[in-house]
Formats: sequence, structure tokens, C-alpha cells
Amino acid sequence: MSKAQVTAHLKKFDKKQREILAQLRTDILVELPTAQEVIKYGIPTFEVEGVPVLGFDGYKAHNSVFPYGGSINQYLEKELAKYVQTKGSIHFALDKPFPKPLLKKLIKVKIAHINASYPNRMGEYMEFYGNGILKAKGKMKQAKMHGYWEWFRKDGTKLRSGSFKNGEQSGLWITYDQNGKPYKKSNFPS
Repeated sequence: MSKAQVTAHLKKFDKKQREILAQLRTDILVELPTAQEVIKYGIPTFEVEGVPVLGFDGYKAHNSVFPYGGSINQYLEKELAKYVQTKGSIHFALDKPFPKPLLKKLIKVKIAHINASYPNRMGEYMEFYGNGILKAKGKMKQAKMHGYWEWFRKDGTKLRSGSFKNGEQSGLWITYDQNGKPYKKSNFPS
């Protein structure tokens, strides 16, 4: 699934509705610059590191945004009060764009919700900056960092990498410069 498939999907709408949806697509990409565009559950979706953040689509009587988590809407109850909502979607008018300030808030809340979902039951951990760029990833074991970890800057370049053994730094650790090239190496006892 790719950007081209999303473009093809949007061609099925009439010109005005397609323009509104295309603007929403652009606005989402501004907020989530590294997101991958895919078709998920039949709708255009933006993912970061394989995690769905937001979907959108058009229908006969409305357009919709899908925050992939029904509980997200409750955090923006006041801001969403004038929109028709279902458990998993927020409807907006066919002929009016989805408000950019509300989109920014929705994405911020969704990223916070994603961050709070880690570590998952397999011990995998990821944390994202507010713009969807990966901040850190690794594994947890018995509530301690364990195995290989990586940290990234807000622009996505690698900042540091190394391993843990039961929460203690272990083995080779590398710090990277602004271009993502190694500039400092440290060894920790294992």
C-alpha cells in the first residue's frame, strides 16, 4: 500500500470533496512529516513506524477523520462537541475543511495515547515526538530496559544507541553527531 494508492483512492470523489480531502491529507503530512501513507481498513491512513495515527475518508453525506482509538474523542470532548461522532470517527462537512488547530490537537492527543501504550505485552517500547518522529525504541524486561536501544533527535537523526542488561548499560554505546555519524564510543561492562 502506498502514496499512489491513496491518490487513486481520492480520485473517486467529485472535485470539491476531493479538494477538501486533499487539503486534509496535506495538513496531516505537515503535522506528521515522516508518516507513511497507506490504505488500512479501506481508508487512507498515516502510520509512523507501522503504528496507525490517523485515517480519513469521504462519504456521500460527510467526510470523516479516524483517530484509531475511540477513547481519543473523550480527551477533546469540548473541541469536538459540534461534530457528529461515532466510536471511531469524527464527521465533518463535505464542503468545509477540517480545522487545522483541531487537527493539531487531535494528533497531539493521539501521539500521547500511542506513547502511553508502551511497553506492549511483548516488551517492545517506542516513544514518539509530537510530530510523529520516533524518539526512542527498545525492549523492556521486567520493567527494566533490556537489549538494544536507540534514541533519535526531533529531526529523525540518530542520537545514541546501546544495549542494556537488566536495566544496566552494557557493551558498546555510540553517540552520533547531527548528521547521524558516530563521533563517540563508550564500552560498559556486561
